[in-house]
Amino acid sequence: MIILRNEVCNKLENIVKNLKFVKHCVGCEGINLEIENPQHHPSIELTQKCNLNCIYCYSRLKNVKRGIYGNLEEAEAVTISQYGEPLLDLDGVKKAVEFCKDLGLRVDLQTNGTLLNEEIIKELKDLRLDLIMISLSSFSNEKYKLLTGKDYFYKVLNNIKIASKYLHTIVRAIYIPGFNDNELLNLVKELNGYADEIMVHQIISYRENENLLKNAGIDLNNLGRIRDLLLMVDKMQKNAPKINVTIKGCLLAQLKEMDGFILNNITYDVFSEVPDIKREYKPLPW
Repeated sequence: MIILRNEVCNKLENIVKNLKFVKHCVGCEGINLEIENPQHHPSIELTQKCNLNCIYCYSRLKNVKRGIYGNLEEAEAVTISQYGEPLLDLDGVKKAVEFCKDLGLRVDLQTNGTLLNEEIIKELKDLRLDLIMISLSSFSNEKYKLLTGKDYFYKVLNNIKIASKYLHTIVRAIYIPGFNDNELLNLVKELNGYADEIMVHQIISYRENENLLKNAGIDLNNLGRIRDLLLMVDKMQKNAPKINVTIKGCLLAQLKEMDGFILNNITYDVFSEVPDIKREYKPLPW
């Protein structure tokens, strides 16, 4: 007799059923499966420069012009930014927030968190920034240095706590099975009561970064199972009941259409093509 379902299948179905969309993904075409070729929120790209050197990053693998990508007139929200570290151009971030708020858009800032301080956070709050997404995928300086090449862990952790006092704060964490399992569980325990949401991404990288992953001690044969991502998110939620722990909305929308057997067996290719921005381009108006 072949058993197609088991307790894990049922558990995965329940996990996906109970996951909520992160605020950043609300209004994005990616969560509407009726749209044939969805586009993510428009973005404002200010710089490709970054003060970190993350081993899975795609920013250094593409050339992206400074400007606006996407139609702001038809959007609900805009992201600053998807390439580089925007706070290396703090003046540009401020102008972008003001420009987009004048258009009535929700403005989401994506940053590695290393250049923040309370004064900057307060200023962004006064400019009506709606939410801030800060990347952190470890709970030790050692693992942080392996992932980013720098030793800013304690600074970023503290900046997340400060940001949470003023802004809707989302922590973006990348889950690497067998590498940062305990790190993420300890991270959410520490942030429970601070951050509003944690958006956990499955690791996706690029062949150009393969040796960087191997050199960090990551077992590439242990990656690619959606089941592992969902079970980790469930454990993290139990460790941080005050936080909405979830996954990115475009993935969640697809998983909600699948039954437990598929969820238990589906895999993805860890190595992807370096993403291109397909949205229309306009130069910055300032």
